[in-house]
Amino acid sequence: MDPEWNESLLRVVGRWGLVLLVLTALFVLSAIPLKITHLGEIRPVFMLMAIYYWTILRPSPWLPVAFFVIGLVLDLLAAYPLGMHALIFVLAQWVTGSQRKFLLGQSFLVIWAGFAAIALGAGALQWALFSLFNLTLFSAKLMLISAVLSVFLFPLLALPLSVVHKALADDPSSVP
Repeated sequence: MDPEWNESLLRVVGRWGLVLLVLTALFVLSAIPLKITHLGEIRPVFMLMAIYYWTILRPSPWLPVAFFVIGLVLDLLAAYPLGMHALIFVLAQWVTGSQRKFLLGQSFLVIWAGFAAIALGAGALQWALFSLFNLTLFSAKLMLISAVLSVFLFPLLALPLSVVHKALADDPSSVP
């Protein structure tokens, strides 16, 4: 076997492993609620951050079906109505993708503001779907707090996402 081919294969597997590690960590963080005593359970949507970030910088390998499946699994693990996050993730990817050309050349503050719009829209949709599913009008406070917390955490998570993006960009043979 060609040693150069082996080295190339190891680089691609290592980079994909890094992507999967970051996605798994964000998935787990999205499924675990933060317990705030007087508010209850808050769940920042860390997966939404990855979807937004990678839809702008690396859209090709992330098919909507992948985010749909991730959303379904998140709904099952976090006891949300089945399909809620699947719909939110696919819509977030679609909206972000439609603005990709604009967002690519922008400063981080504009990217962050774009994420704020996506996160608040996703929170509003989550509240509406949750209320519809339960046939009752829930308070939007927890969804709003979750969306705002997601917005404020985005810069902290942009750093590891950026590291993964740069690692993938170093090797033209890697596609994620």
